[in-house]
Amino acid sequence: MDKIKAFLVDDEYLERTLIKYSVPWDEIGFEIIGEANSGEEMIKQIESNKPDVIFTDVCMPFMDGLQMSKKIKEMFEDIEIIIITGHREFLYAKTAIGLGAFDYILKPIDKNELKDVSLKVKKHIEKKRKYINNNQNAANKVQKYSELVEKAIEIINNYLSDSTLSLKTIAEKLYVNPSYLCRLFKKETNKNITDYITGLRIERSLEYLNNTNLKAYEIAEKVGISDSHYFSICFKKYTGKSIQKYKKECISA
Repeated sequence: MDKIKAFLVDDEYLERTLIKYSVPWDEIGFEIIGEANSGEEMIKQIESNKPDVIFTDVCMPFMDGLQMSKKIKEMFEDIEIIIITGHREFLYAKTAIGLGAFDYILKPIDKNELKDVSLKVKKHIEKKRKYINNNQNAANKVQKYSELVEKAIEIINNYLSDSTLSLKTIAEKLYVNPSYLCRLFKKETNKNITDYITGLRIERSLEYLNNTNLKAYEIAEKVGISDSHYFSICFKKYTGKSIQKYKKECISA
């Protein structure tokens, strides 16, 4: 995964230097991409040098950390902000959180606290990235298939546990010729409908195996395969392992 891009803002050079060398940034997945000695300078740089997170002091001349944070959140809501403040400025930190700052660190800066907060914001940013990627992938899938194939997939997902689910029953629900649906589905997904359904059923069965104590025949029924022997054959075909071997190697490990 790409490194988290961080930017440092403080009117005191020594404070910025302290932050840079207090934590092994590269080792924990960060890259310091720039620094500024004022909020105004940060605003000027941000469009051409956009970070994932900004570590900023509160008390700075011309534009303080709170004003800068508010401005940045208006421009780029997804940028996270960590406020650095002294004990006497604690109320500023609380105000910053209200403005959308992610967290704050009190001065004098403790190396362990700085690292802990950094790892916390890193985890938060990575979750956001994953969420965005998942949504983009979902959008791509929606755009990838025709409306008819999308509806067929929707029916499969909704009726997967129904052992009567088949090309014929799906075609009937969609009022189309089964042969036509079969050809179109294969053309767009590169799988025939029967294989697609079986693959999903085995994926669902893995969830039950990993998270429940259900017996194999009970899982087979839950995923829409009424014949437990046939379920065992399909399971081995799709996973390369018998159910017993999968339980022993993958679940007990």
